[in-house]
Amino acid sequence: MKIRFITALIVSLIFPHTIATSQEITDESVQQKPISLEEVIITAEKKETKLQKTPIAVSAISSKEIEQRKITEMTDMVMTVPNLVSMTGGSPTLNFMSIRGILTFSTDPAIGIYIDGVPMFDGYASSIQLQDIQRVEILRGPQSTLYGRNALGGVINILTKQPGNIFKSFIEMGVSNYNTHEIRGGISGPIIKNKLFTSLNAFYTDRKGLFTNEYDNRHFDNYKNFGGNFFLKYLVNDQLTVILNSKLENNDLTGTFPYAPNVGVALSKPFKINQNGKNIENRILSTTSLQLKYQIRQWDISSLTGYTYLSDTYKDYDQDYSPYDIMSWYAPKRPQNTWTQEIRAVSKNLGKWEVIGGIFGFIDNHQSNTETVYGKDAVSMDPNAPYIYYSFSKQKGKGFATYANVSYSLTPKLKITAGLRYDYDEKELTAHNEYKKEPFPVLTYPTKSVNTSDNAWSPKVNLSYLLKEDITLYVNYARGFRPGGVNQYTNEGSPNLTYEPEYTDNYEAGVKTEWFERRLRANLALFYTYWKDQQQTLMTPENRIANIGKMYSRGVELELAALPMKNLEINYNFGIINTKYDQLILLDEAGTANKDYKGNKQIFTPDVSFGLSVTYSGKLSENIGFFIVPEWKYLGKQYMTYYNDLTQKPFHLLNLNAGIKYKKYELKFWAKNITDSRYISFVYANYRGHNSPVSLGLPATYGTSIKVNF
Repeated sequence: MKIRFITALIVSLIFPHTIATSQEITDESVQQKPISLEEVIITAEKKETKLQKTPIAVSAISSKEIEQRKITEMTDMVMTVPNLVSMTGGSPTLNFMSIRGILTFSTDPAIGIYIDGVPMFDGYASSIQLQDIQRVEILRGPQSTLYGRNALGGVINILTKQPGNIFKSFIEMGVSNYNTHEIRGGISGPIIKNKLFTSLNAFYTDRKGLFTNEYDNRHFDNYKNFGGNFFLKYLVNDQLTVILNSKLENNDLTGTFPYAPNVGVALSKPFKINQNGKNIENRILSTTSLQLKYQIRQWDISSLTGYTYLSDTYKDYDQDYSPYDIMSWYAPKRPQNTWTQEIRAVSKNLGKWEVIGGIFGFIDNHQSNTETVYGKDAVSMDPNAPYIYYSFSKQKGKGFATYANVSYSLTPKLKITAGLRYDYDEKELTAHNEYKKEPFPVLTYPTKSVNTSDNAWSPKVNLSYLLKEDITLYVNYARGFRPGGVNQYTNEGSPNLTYEPEYTDNYEAGVKTEWFERRLRANLALFYTYWKDQQQTLMTPENRIANIGKMYSRGVELELAALPMKNLEINYNFGIINTKYDQLILLDEAGTANKDYKGNKQIFTPDVSFGLSVTYSGKLSENIGFFIVPEWKYLGKQYMTYYNDLTQKPFHLLNLNAGIKYKKYELKFWAKNITDSRYISFVYANYRGHNSPVSLGLPATYGTSIKVNF
């Protein structure tokens, strides 16, 4: 008690009104309001469990952390948990996520992104703006047993805030450097108290002027993003709940993917490009779900129907990244329609048994019309220039799965869990090409069709032991699966129109602990993952996905959360990864034959990384509150190409967020990459390092906003 009294007294002297006015420093008050870390409830295993009692490597980012750290895009989550790397592909519409070194250089993600339980099948559907979010859950390691396809390396669950009986509304406006503006607003509350609830949120952001185009000496980029979310929850009776949730995002972008032609140009002339294309992109992403939850005595039954619409089109995209009229790309039509359906049953009150089972099905259709324009300056490489090459394709996909996950308590402290999933997946591709060169008639090539199908069993076994009430030990084996597919954007005459499925086997051991009356949380995990028949995108001699490698990834993860005193929370995560290819088939230096680059390291995977944040918040008086959150992120050496001939040296990212609240008003300040670190965010990893297009990470950005709560 003396130590607590002295600590509180020191803080009260520094901030006279912070603690002393909000709570009397007495033994009685300490007993009534103990200082402890918040207990976190998650749904990572498709049922509600306590984070610290869930025997897998899973982390959660709360709505409060999202707000205080200004996490608004997927790339902001880099190193918020161990071994999570997120990088922008040069546009807010495309991010690449890596967990434990498992990622894919394609638009078919190896990390499953789920929005309120609905899976996003395409990389361009995964890069959402994080608005009105209740919690983000990150599961590390394969999760195919419960989540199926595209959960090869892990899962990121994004959960929307749900409205309740309390009426809330807000509006927030902000400005930052590079002519950036943002406005957000929302309203939430009951339509019928205790019965029907709704919320409506909207956002708008724009940016102009980060990049300069030396071709015309003007600002190159002009980003406009807007969208929103509608949520409706209806408690029909004590047993039945109906939830309708719909999200919409529109990205209207000029100057998207502002790549430098190589790393030398990118670093010598940061955030300057020199090209004659406008790089216009427009993306519409809409995700709607209808969920029915029905409770009976020993079971919770749910049905989740999801529909995702994605349209991502391009105009005047400069593919030579130069002021010359060599090659440009157009994609006037690329709609995608995805339907998913899952029916799930979760047991309760079955004594020593816990059972989760379900069925899942999907229909996924893509259409793509593209134009590659070879201009007059391309004649030095192709004597037939100028001409236009058209590609037309339709892809139809469908599949189903069934799964079961059963836990049994062998003793009050020892539990075994076994799970198994069966997936069936099939795709059909129809494609043809056309060639147009003035003044000759259009030449149409024959239409070609191809079909592919895959099926797989994905098992999981987990053993957990409750050593003490606050110490849980576990070992885990899980298999990841991602189906093969068809190369929609490859020339219809190619012999490589299909590719095979890929698999991961993951072995993991960990311990989850809490100490000092839940004021310190420490979790440790050791893992080994073997990835075989790896799918990656190749650019030469043709643009296609191929099975090119076998690789292992092994490492250590540490998570710490501490509450040394009231209002002060420290979070630290640390990761070490060692990767190595046992097989990596690429074109050799001459570009004429295949070569095995066995022994190379995985791309975009820091060997050592950590994230440290300190959150100090409290009250200066009855009506005035504050918070300040400095962050320090470190990413170690990374190989940026499969050839390992381009590396990114270790670098740091320093961020700072702060705010003050007076009654219903909030004033916030933020700064990211304060030291203006120059680092490579993205390259075409399948190119040689000296000629790979490069995008740098964002420079120092800072801004302020004001929020009014009603």
